[in-house]
Amino acid sequence: MVARIEISHLDKTYIRKPWLWGKAMLRPVLQDINLILPENRVLGLVGESGCGKSTLCKVVLGIEQATAGTVKINGQDIAGLSGTQWKPLRQYMQVVYQDPYASLDPRMNVRQLISEPLDIHGLHLQKKEREQFLKALLDSVGLAENYLDRYAHEFSGGQRQRIAIARALALEPQILIADEPVSALDVSVQAQILNLLKEIKEKRKLSVLFVTHDFAVARFLCDEIAVMYQGKIVEQAPSEELFAHPLHPYTRQLLSAVPSLGKKKQLLAPHAFWEESRNEWPCPFAPRCQNSLDVCQYTLPKIKEVYPGHQVCCALENKLSEEPL
Repeated sequence: MVARIEISHLDKTYIRKPWLWGKAMLRPVLQDINLILPENRVLGLVGESGCGKSTLCKVVLGIEQATAGTVKINGQDIAGLSGTQWKPLRQYMQVVYQDPYASLDPRMNVRQLISEPLDIHGLHLQKKEREQFLKALLDSVGLAENYLDRYAHEFSGGQRQRIAIARALALEPQILIADEPVSALDVSVQAQILNLLKEIKEKRKLSVLFVTHDFAVARFLCDEIAVMYQGKIVEQAPSEELFAHPLHPYTRQLLSAVPSLGKKKQLLAPHAFWEESRNEWPCPFAPRCQNSLDVCQYTLPKIKEVYPGHQVCCALENKLSEEPL
């Protein structure tokens, strides 16, 4: 199976410089990330706000530089690439952002918004050919051709996100990075955009890195799900396997928090406790874990495959998997 994106031992640390005096503060945001996005698959990245999902997307897109580790796009290491070397990768990989109100330039109409990437890459330069292409592209995302001369402020949130998707598809990419593309939309509109993304993925054979904090959304769209907590991948498995047999306590508590009739929620420990203890525990989730072991106080377990295709970073699960039946 071809790997469209291959991430190996990726770290990202921000340095907060002191204002006048004192020592610089180091803030690790991503730690030892290992992910593979195969051809024609959707990999979901799930976790609470602030866990590093968007930062990972920025590193993959070349907006941020990794502190350590490698990111390969279709086998090519992106570290140290110049702007000229990045240009063909920009055509190969496109992004849909979270907020359609902020991602579209209000000074440009739809025709200009979608034509801009075509002009940069020198595609469909003939006027008649360009017009036919733009109309077909709008039709593929469920918009009428008479929208081409209208501006972003004239559309609803769902329509703006369709325009953003059309712009991302204009270069006919093979990889789509979707950074929470439905979280700013109403629930009914979310369903429409998710159905559109699923249809587009199947028709165009896209590989999609889909970032979300909503497990229901991830289950609908993703073939495989990686759960992130405080910059670490704590569990990864095929979508249905993860929902049927969640292993990491963080994953189980997240799933327990999903609203459902007649189901008792399992609440996470408050963040205040975690803030007080996070520098003392190697495992970032241990201070909030109800099943933590003594070993969690002095060592961080490696992510390990405990079942075929199902990986987890948990001392308790690793111990159970090693015990004889």
